[in-house]
Amino acid sequence: MFQENMETGDSKVLVRPEQAPASRVLFVAVGICGLIAVVSVIIAAIALSSGNSTPNITVNGGNVQSSSGGASYGPAGVASTASGGKIWNIAIGHDYGIHEYINTTGYLAGFNFDLIDAVCNAAGANCYTIWEPYVNCMDSELGQHTHGGQGLLDGWYDVCTGWSQSVTRLQIVSFSKPFIKANPVYLWYKKGATFNENDVTNKKIGFLDGWVTDEKCFARQTSLTGVTSITATHVLTTPELNSQIQDGTVDAAFAGETALKEFQNGLTRSSKVFQCSIAGLSMMTRKDNTFNAMWNMGFDKIVANGKFKALCQASGTKHGSDARGNIVRCVDT
Repeated sequence: MFQENMETGDSKVLVRPEQAPASRVLFVAVGICGLIAVVSVIIAAIALSSGNSTPNITVNGGNVQSSSGGASYGPAGVASTASGGKIWNIAIGHDYGIHEYINTTGYLAGFNFDLIDAVCNAAGANCYTIWEPYVNCMDSELGQHTHGGQGLLDGWYDVCTGWSQSVTRLQIVSFSKPFIKANPVYLWYKKGATFNENDVTNKKIGFLDGWVTDEKCFARQTSLTGVTSITATHVLTTPELNSQIQDGTVDAAFAGETALKEFQNGLTRSSKVFQCSIAGLSMMTRKDNTFNAMWNMGFDKIVANGKFKALCQASGTKHGSDARGNIVRCVDT
């Protein structure tokens, strides 16, 4: 397009405004297509190179590692030999005597791991264990009722391992058939200290956060005088609870036999026995989870073929110690 200057007679070429953007658009389009092609090649290369690898998967702080060809007792704990189908993620802790502990190599071990492996294999199920703090399965706060833990209720995993059944918990979660008898409960106090096992008026009592031996169970112990006058403290772990007893932060702790057995040399256990459970250790799920049906089927199979009894009998030799104890109180079958 030409335009002539009326004053000078000069002329110049004008380019239509829409012509320049058209060429730039074409250039950009070609560049984008090239970039997409390069990214596709990179993704394909990564997929091919990792096709035979088994990655670690971190789920809300817990480590999961898949395995094949049998149970794995590495960082992941346990996986069954089943192939295909749903994967069941099982939360488990490390602070429950012969049932769950950290061995000398730093890995999780215990009777509960052996049981998970046996039941899941019998049921033909894919089961993976995830280490998880107990408070994420069931929680209790000072002065409050026990409530479901965030990990279990939010679905970080399907199930939590080895939880006693209680009146309170049955209104929150569902349980499998119990595999361990209900744990007897005691008042524990410092060895050599003077403590009236029948009267706790104005005493400081320690509790484990989220455990079945909570303040509400303690308040139901009619054989004790002064249960409503105590000052309660909560801790997350058994070593913390023992420390509070030893340094005088609390006068006594209310806990099950297995919980403080590791520290029994420095403690006195009450002659009075209490109970907070209506059934023993079980698998614990949300009410909408179907894990327990699978578990009960596998559990019934290992009871019938004698595997469960054999695991119970071997547990003392395999996992027992003076600190952890040497007895697993399996249910009668």
